[in-house]
Amino acid sequence: MSIIGIAKVDYKTKNLIQRITPNDIAIIDHEDLDYACAYSLVSKKVKAVINTSNFISGKYPNRGPHLLLDAKIPIYENIDHTVFKYIKENDEIVIKENILYKNDLKIRLKPLTKSQCDTYQHLSQKNIQSQMGAFIDNTLEYMRKEKEQLFLPRENPKLSVDIRNKPVVIAIRGHHYMDDLAKLKNFIDQNQPVLVGVDGGADGFTEFNYTPDIVFGDMDSVSDDTLTKTKNIVVHGYCNGICPGEERLKKLNLKYEKYFCFGTSEDAALLMTYFMGASFIVTLGSHNNIIDFLEKNRKGMSSTILTRMLVGSKLIDAKGFFRLY
Repeated sequence: MSIIGIAKVDYKTKNLIQRITPNDIAIIDHEDLDYACAYSLVSKKVKAVINTSNFISGKYPNRGPHLLLDAKIPIYENIDHTVFKYIKENDEIVIKENILYKNDLKIRLKPLTKSQCDTYQHLSQKNIQSQMGAFIDNTLEYMRKEKEQLFLPRENPKLSVDIRNKPVVIAIRGHHYMDDLAKLKNFIDQNQPVLVGVDGGADGFTEFNYTPDIVFGDMDSVSDDTLTKTKNIVVHGYCNGICPGEERLKKLNLKYEKYFCFGTSEDAALLMTYFMGASFIVTLGSHNNIIDFLEKNRKGMSSTILTRMLVGSKLIDAKGFFRLY
């Protein structure tokens, strides 16, 4: 059976996701493909994914490859980067019997099956202990450095929605966040909480016909459609003064506020809504374990631990909530 599609090529999977369609074959360079990027590729219903790096390196049990295979999306490796040398954006390509064809060009691909993924994941599970040691050391070192930043004075953004004394639901594009959001629909409909989407997590709300009250983050994975519908956009600014999401919003000619805060955008969104007086905060798809952070290519989670220690009295982490039903 042949797979015929249009090549979408990018070294950064997040960038590729913004422009890929169901007619396309994704060509990426993404070692240890993570859950969030794989979820986006599944949502886009791509025909196949070719990776010029290892889908599973064995460092830790990443979850992206299984997600693609569960969705019946074939995955292939081309470790020598031949695909990037000869295949360009929007080339029409054919995959047949593990060979990629473009006109007279032939490139051999290595398919990855579910049984192979299971084997590699089992082996990589044994490496968690060695990863944990360095991860814990890094976390403790940065907790000592960052603890003072929790209570630094910050200017709250000017928003059209009032957060004080209201429940807040924060959607992060993490593990099974859409499944959890589906189970929270009754709560949202009955309580009308303030809806905050962290980057691509905001698109989860629009999938269920909600318009997020606030989109927060670096703006690197949220769709243009969601950004143009949202009334309040808050760009995460870092302690060095850099706001990575500003450039994109200027190109889209959208109004936005800034919130300067240490840590990840997820941490910053929690701190912003906490300090703006939310009655309680429900998180979906949060990153709260070593696999989550290794998939994000982070070597520790100091800011997340500090943030949760502070906001914990108001925090309801609904990650995995769907499993209760």
